[in-house]
Amino acid sequence: MSENRSILEAGTVSIVLPAIAFAASLIIPGVLALDYVHVLLAAIWTGTDLFLGFIFYIVISGMDETLRYRIAVRLLPMTMFFIPGVSVIVPVAGYALAVREGIFTLDPLFISILVISAILILLSYSIILTSSIFIYRHNDETNKSEISRRLGIISTAASIQLVLQIAIISLMAYIVVIM
Repeated sequence: MSENRSILEAGTVSIVLPAIAFAASLIIPGVLALDYVHVLLAAIWTGTDLFLGFIFYIVISGMDETLRYRIAVRLLPMTMFFIPGVSVIVPVAGYALAVREGIFTLDPLFISILVISAILILLSYSIILTSSIFIYRHNDETNKSEISRRLGIISTAASIQLVLQIAIISLMAYIVVIM
């Protein structure tokens, strides 16, 4: 139980700090703080997905089940709290930033970004979070193979998120440069 408590404590910190930063950036006038929080959290999230989706997947594929099980449990603060949290905070911050800058319109580019953002949130909550909750609830030696399988599912979902994040970054760059 001590391990579960430390998972919850680390997870709480990993989402409370971004949420506080986001709330503060909404209160501060202008776009600088909001832009900083949006870009910083998006970069950390994208880096997390890069690690989980590509680098980590290659590394864990050669590991035995016991080691994958232990790693899955250690990743829970990130996969159960941080990723689902920032999957909402980053798009909302981006929307708030576009509105604050006066560039948000319902043209096909922004609609594409909104749709991709919705898919990112859906992936975070329907796949990454549900698999993480399973790992958290069944965190014992008898479920090693299923936990190992769920870790692979999380890694695959992170890969898909990474591709979608790159698509959003490309669309945003196009909007900033062209519009």
